[in-house]
Amino acid sequence: MHLRLHIFFGQFLWLVSVLNGKSFQGVPGYGRNLLIKAIPPIEDYQSNIYEVFMEPYLYELGTSFPLGSERSDKQIEFPVGPQPAPGLRAIAQLQADEESGVGGELIFTQILPNGPVTIEGNVTGLSPGLHGLHVHQAGSIKDNCKEIGPHFIAYYGRHGGPRDQIRHVGDLGNIKAEEGETLKVKIVDHLISLAGPRSVVGRSIAISKSEDDYGRAGTEDSALTGTSGPAIACGIIGYLN
Repeated sequence: MHLRLHIFFGQFLWLVSVLNGKSFQGVPGYGRNLLIKAIPPIEDYQSNIYEVFMEPYLYELGTSFPLGSERSDKQIEFPVGPQPAPGLRAIAQLQADEESGVGGELIFTQILPNGPVTIEGNVTGLSPGLHGLHVHQAGSIKDNCKEIGPHFIAYYGRHGGPRDQIRHVGDLGNIKAEEGETLKVKIVDHLISLAGPRSVVGRSIAISKSEDDYGRAGTEDSALTGTSGPAIACGIIGYLN
């Protein structure tokens, strides 16, 4: 009984402090907004999906941030330097699967936590033609892209193209390589994210051997992978400082 009273009064004091605009030292995330993202319904398939996640920390160089509590007279000083691009950024260094010879670097940029993600970079060593580009479930590239798992799904659904209403979150479509030229990639996608439930950070991105048919071939493999074949290059997506 006494333990319950202590817990009750502790929760009551915490609530009063929050309502008065005060915070306790060590309470993670206090003062950051909760973001709500609504995924529109798909007729005869699924109802609205609502995501709730915490706004990520976004710092700018050349500014100071107080530590708070007893140490409020001290501050964290960041060195003055070139101002970084706003928002969140991530990077993936592509590694060739076995002897494919494919490599490159992709940069992910998201200005708003619930906004579109831009993917830019260069890819070398690709054979001419279309190749599927997908985010995969696991960030494991130890065994030549064999352990990266299926496409990143996040919600139930079948494989599709980047503009399809029903698709895996990781379905980014095709990229086209030309003979003897470095492929310059620029993709803007509205479904992947660098924060929240659809975050691709910590997962892997892969280039497949063949063209992605966007699930339109009517076969089981098409509904899962777009019949795009095995991965010929992959890389783990990590935050870029």
